[in-house]
Amino acid sequence: MNPNNLEQDKTAKHRLISNVLSPALWLFVRSQVEQVSHLEVQIASSDRQILSGSIPRLSIFADRVVYKGLHFAKIRLMGEGMQTNLRQVMRGQPLQLLEPMVVSGEAMLQEIDLNVSLKSDLLSSALTELLSKLAPNNNAVRGQIDWTKIAIASASLLLQGNLVNSSHTTPITLKCGLQLSSGRELLLTQPQLQISSNSLWEQLEDYAIDLGSHVNLKELTLQSGQIVCRGSMTIMP
Repeated sequence: MNPNNLEQDKTAKHRLISNVLSPALWLFVRSQVEQVSHLEVQIASSDRQILSGSIPRLSIFADRVVYKGLHFAKIRLMGEGMQTNLRQVMRGQPLQLLEPMVVSGEAMLQEIDLNVSLKSDLLSSALTELLSKLAPNNNAVRGQIDWTKIAIASASLLLQGNLVNSSHTTPITLKCGLQLSSGRELLLTQPQLQISSNSLWEQLEDYAIDLGSHVNLKELTLQSGQIVCRGSMTIMP
């Protein structure tokens, strides 16, 4: 092969990645989140794979991410086998995922992030629903709860809030351990509930939270002030 032609092919591939594919992928990832302070997307692919719309390896580095109201300090992901509509992208259309893709990596949630996330309906509603399942026979937790604080210690969580009714508010505290039960389940261990600061602690049953078949966690680490998750999940088109 003529060396000049080889060099031209390399230049064309670089232009395809830098001018078309990279910006389209960046916009695609950016569109999946509400906010991000830093986002970097890296692509590894051959000429033939790129032209067919296949990206065998994709790396994503993001800091200060907000996804569905949840705040993450860092997200580091690697995707494999991404199939895209590259031909349509080259005509100016948005990039789309054509087949399910597995991404693996890690996400870090800091205590400050979770406390900001309490302002989102997603997390506050999930916590209220969780409490009703943890204490199904306690009618006191059936009302509105204004969650105010989450504290992360080594292998345990402390959640505080207020039960709100028409006449007054009552402090409520839930503390429990948190660990992996399986790749798709988190286990709340030895949960205890206190309603009003003067009452006794109520011991509750351990409770498993099913994250769904698309999630496969390998590691969950709770340290003072932060949670680190490592594993994979399947992203659907």
